[in-house]
Amino acid sequence: MDNQKLVNNREQSKEILTTPPKEMTLDEVADVLSLTIKNDDSNKKIVFLAMLSAYTEQSQINVTLNAPSATGKTYLATEIAKLFPKEDRVERSGASPTSFFYGEGVVNKVRKAKIVSLSRKILIFFEQPDPALQTRLRALLSHDSKEIIHSLTNRNKGTNRTEKIILEGFAATIFCSSNMRLDEQETTRAILLSPEATEEKIRHAIEERIKRGKNEIKYTDWLEAQPQRIELMNRIEAIRDERVDEIIITDTDAAAIEKRFLNMINKPKPSNQRDIDHLLQLIKVITLLNVWHRRQSDGSIVANQKDIDTAFKLWCDYFESQNLGIPPAVLSFYKKYIVPAYINKLKQANADEQIAMIANELGLTSQELSAYYINEEGSVINNDQLRKQIIPQLQSAGLVDVEKPKIKDSNTDRRTRHIFPKLLTDEDKKNIGIGGVGDSGSDDMSEDYNKLIAML
Repeated sequence: MDNQKLVNNREQSKEILTTPPKEMTLDEVADVLSLTIKNDDSNKKIVFLAMLSAYTEQSQINVTLNAPSATGKTYLATEIAKLFPKEDRVERSGASPTSFFYGEGVVNKVRKAKIVSLSRKILIFFEQPDPALQTRLRALLSHDSKEIIHSLTNRNKGTNRTEKIILEGFAATIFCSSNMRLDEQETTRAILLSPEATEEKIRHAIEERIKRGKNEIKYTDWLEAQPQRIELMNRIEAIRDERVDEIIITDTDAAAIEKRFLNMINKPKPSNQRDIDHLLQLIKVITLLNVWHRRQSDGSIVANQKDIDTAFKLWCDYFESQNLGIPPAVLSFYKKYIVPAYINKLKQANADEQIAMIANELGLTSQELSAYYINEEGSVINNDQLRKQIIPQLQSAGLVDVEKPKIKDSNTDRRTRHIFPKLLTDEDKKNIGIGGVGDSGSDDMSEDYNKLIAML
């Protein structure tokens, strides 16, 4: 389809928007996204909402997509971003600590600074930027101030010149990375997502790639002509043009949200302060999706119970990993491989070894974990990623200990460090739970997890 035909399709559809669009559910949004993104329902809903949150004054959502390579992180972000106006997107493959600040901006002679406006923008990093840049962006991500001043020193013709750059406004941000070891300050500022890696999703993705790849032009023509996709793109622009500043949650609803949230977390901890911010942002952006139907007689936009329930349902899919401060892919690895491998070793152990394992004197070696992984997946585990990223994250979350075995057995190499699934208290069991994250095929995994809890 040529550009003119696409414009005509969009313009014809826009004529219908002389009256407010009908109410739209998040499931209906997911149906549109499913035209190109298979499975990953909860992930694509949150990424969509994060991008839509750009059109608020200060309820922008930060999302970090962390998972091994080839799981669809960049694809997920790219396909959803195509629905949003190009002029509202700031897309980067990566960025050094200083290059990001040298982008487009307006020189303000009075303030002697370059002003870079990020207000109502969608900032997407398709590859993880330099950690130093993320450090510099922390104040922006946590909405500490609507203006953040950076002074950069440039060397020009043998002299050093200081340039002042002011980041103005808040942006919705999407970070994609295959690095699953995250700084705690980054994990609390964003909603942590991991694309699914199920067999079903991979099969559907292969089918979609063939469908697209056999005739790219025909596929694009078909996609751009889909009426529900065109309607969603027009809806997004109409929402942007509403220039909504604030979305209100009533005092009564706020009290109910607080009680409901506290019941989820059992024992509050510092990171939950940012978790409640994420939840409130989700509620407000879900409300924004139907802004015309949430406007009150005084012009204010107010969330209703349906918006709140939808946000809680979505939040529950990620609460477990978010509360632990680790990407869902890391938690899934723990439940899918480490716990079953430990159970498998326990079943095959002799009486003395079983006693030692229950007493936390004997754990799981990396070789045993690798053997279990090969047996399950038919491929070799990435030991470097396991050692440097996954295990440290699980340790920081309190899910495993890594130490030398204490068993006094001549057949056990006591120099090798073992993996010990943590002895769980009742509080840990409630916080960690037994459900999978975005993985419908987790029944066997949960059964093994229950067995481990019963033993420890």
